[in-house]
Amino acid sequence: MNLDTLGERFDAGTVVTLELLAEHRLISGAKTRLKVLGRGEVGKALTVRAHKFSGKAAEKIAAAGGATEQL
Repeated sequence: MNLDTLGERFDAGTVVTLELLAEHRLISGAKTRLKVLGRGEVGKALTVRAHKFSGKAAEKIAAAGGATEQL
């Protein structure tokens, strides 16, 4: 999953969980292992819960005022 996709689909302040991604049909199910990659910009404060984050993705999320939570 890339940052630009998260930025397009979710409003500032959203807690992005595996369940929420599955509801929006961005992943196949809540049991999917998720890595967030740094392509694009997020541009808003999101809290993102995933199994892994690339270094750039974590930096960009933090720079936008958001947070990362590793599962």
